[in-house]
Amino acid sequence: MINYIAHWDRILIQSRVEIINELQDYNFRAICPLGKTSRIKDHYSENIHWRISKTKFFDINAIFKLKRILDNLEENSIVHVFTLKSGFFFMIAAYFSKKKFNSTLSITGLGYLFSNRLNTKLIKFFLKPIFVWLINKTFKNIIYQNSSDENLFNTYSKFTNNSYLIESSGLQGSQYLLKEKFNKQLKILLAGRLLEDKGIKKYIDLASQMNSDNVKFYLAGELDEGNPKSLTHRDLEDIKNNKFVEYLGYLDLKKELQEYDVLISLSDHEGFSRILLEAVYVGLYCIAYKNSGTEFIENFQNTRTVDSKDFKLINDEITNVLNTEKNVSLNNREIIIKKYSTKNIANSFNEIYKLDI
Repeated sequence: MINYIAHWDRILIQSRVEIINELQDYNFRAICPLGKTSRIKDHYSENIHWRISKTKFFDINAIFKLKRILDNLEENSIVHVFTLKSGFFFMIAAYFSKKKFNSTLSITGLGYLFSNRLNTKLIKFFLKPIFVWLINKTFKNIIYQNSSDENLFNTYSKFTNNSYLIESSGLQGSQYLLKEKFNKQLKILLAGRLLEDKGIKKYIDLASQMNSDNVKFYLAGELDEGNPKSLTHRDLEDIKNNKFVEYLGYLDLKKELQEYDVLISLSDHEGFSRILLEAVYVGLYCIAYKNSGTEFIENFQNTRTVDSKDFKLINDEITNVLNTEKNVSLNNREIIIKKYSTKNIANSFNEIYKLDI
């Protein structure tokens, strides 16, 4: 039995369900918060409810609840933890647990802790001794999605065990409706969690300044209330009332992404941008602020990265898309299936799991 652990059930649904479906030789147990509408039970052999506050950044009670769960697992169980936040909780819980585990951590982005805010720099400073003390005792393996995160975190935590670079969480191409034609009025989309560092306010400013009949701007995503960088409910109401951007809320990307023409990403940082990978595969044009988790799109057709979030720079890129003859790139899809398919990622995970059996 392989145990997947995360502080949010959606983390164990998005892409991880496709991965476990590829790994038929194992049974998987999900350890995460289980709401009434959670789809976890439909996909995992077993599931354990980990009670953790969605609205608190640091829920100390959740650590002790996770410790009790770990105490009931089999000795030397294989455990795969997703996200740095979940990894920190697990690291402390495992230290106090009476069991030993073969543990892997997937860091899908360094997130809030490694942002440039003064308060996060202080938090990172005070947490460093805990990471240095426990990281090598807890995790045999850490998986990163880009080399920048790998170098930064390994240096910070002094991690010296097995470090792997596995780009992306995989994509199951057959699950997506594909784009065939472009709209006369270009439909521009930004999709992601509603966080300050996702560039949402810049995007809204872009929409209001461009104000062209040839384009229409859309925003998809939800608040992440346990994240200190989450926009507020007041911010969300302002977005809903903004006449330049249409707020969509949750968007079923596998079915609905093909209805849009251009995807814009203005995130300050990413682990490996899944939404960009999906958009390139479906057939959208993509414009992204360049960072270690978005620069991969430079290897594809119909994509551009920009070195700043300057209005004129992004406006020029949108204008270029407007003025060009638009075609879906079949070559992009071939590259993604060859390099970033769910099967490839599952095989990479399997090579790690086999070492722990």
